[in-house]
Amino acid sequence: MPRAALDSSLDVDVAIVGGGLSGLWTARYLLQRDPGLRVAVLERSYVGFGASGRNGGWVSALFPVPLSKVRTVYGDVVADELMQALDATVDEVARQVVELGIDCDFAKAGTLLVARNRPQWARLRAAVTPPAVLLDARGARQRLKVSKAIGALYQPQCATVQPAKLVRGLADRLEKLGVRIYEETEVTDVGDHLLRANGYRVRAGSIVLATESYTSQFKDWRRTVLPLYSMMVVTEPLSDGQFEAIGSPQLGLSFSDERNMVIYGQITADRRIAFGGRGAPYGYGSVIAPAPQHGHGMRARLEQTVRELFPELSDVGFADFWGGTLGVTRDWFPRVEVDSRRGLTKIYGYAGDGVAMTNLMGRLVAQQVLSPATPSVVGKVFARPPRLWEPEPLRYLGINIGLALTQLVDVCERWGVSASMLDTVRRTLIGQLE
Repeated sequence: MPRAALDSSLDVDVAIVGGGLSGLWTARYLLQRDPGLRVAVLERSYVGFGASGRNGGWVSALFPVPLSKVRTVYGDVVADELMQALDATVDEVARQVVELGIDCDFAKAGTLLVARNRPQWARLRAAVTPPAVLLDARGARQRLKVSKAIGALYQPQCATVQPAKLVRGLADRLEKLGVRIYEETEVTDVGDHLLRANGYRVRAGSIVLATESYTSQFKDWRRTVLPLYSMMVVTEPLSDGQFEAIGSPQLGLSFSDERNMVIYGQITADRRIAFGGRGAPYGYGSVIAPAPQHGHGMRARLEQTVRELFPELSDVGFADFWGGTLGVTRDWFPRVEVDSRRGLTKIYGYAGDGVAMTNLMGRLVAQQVLSPATPSVVGKVFARPPRLWEPEPLRYLGINIGLALTQLVDVCERWGVSASMLDTVRRTLIGQLE
């Protein structure tokens, strides 16, 4: 049953815009700190409509910026604190799932990052940090039989979930704890301690804008974050023979290879392969169109990639295709942007690594709202001043040329052709050059 829309003016202590994981985890930790708070969540569509309900389900300690860059900018102490906080967040999500009784197929089976050519293998070898372990080809195949694997990195500190079940289950539990959640409620104006939603006034001591890629749909912040598409397919349940052919992997195992155009998959609780990837074009002016309409052949490409990785599944059927946008900042650092005068906090820029990081952000924002005088060490990484993306048409040209070059670099690496100059150009265009 859909939740009711806002149909009158409202006064609360904290108004949260966005019914995804960022907003919901923030509400969870606000109430843990002060159970008497009046908290309302305002969602334009329905809970989990955006990336929170459409992602690959990796509850990981991944960060969208290389640790080496974090060390360069913030030093060893902050970088180490960040990595420890992200590692601990995987277990914190597990604890919350149990404590709240959320049925979301949580499984801590680790992740397998596979190298299928020499440049990919070199990147993996450079990325080994405990508790991750490097595996040779045989060791990789023992966990998952990916074609042409020459080695892999296994990271045990990673779990998977069914993301839609996580976000909706979390919302259900929060309502029982007293959080008011309004769906079909569009926020059209953000002022000082004041929102306009569905034409009604919402007054709040603090406002948290937890809209990730949809932050770009507010005219004041259109260039703050870029909505980048990621699409997914899911197979039919694998037969006993198909499951054995790919090595009878542990249910909940997540996997990827080290190509530059990101792909990601998991072995689901009902023995399917849920698989996604990037590469769909960026929409001019940061427009967010329905994903299947915008995908332009992505379904066929993703299905082909699954069969490339697992030739034994050449006859596997695919049950569905979906997708949406993730938020990317100009320097790829996620942000918690605070305007104390307006009582406004904005959260955005997970770049696809948000399933666990939203939980960490929720804790950081709850602390910022209720105890601003005691900032955390890790919070420094997210408090960078915003950097704006270029105006159109430069943004459109740069991102889409960068996406095309990323695919070309992968082709070159597959064929053993040096692509270092192309790689530098494409990283510059999309903001990933260190």
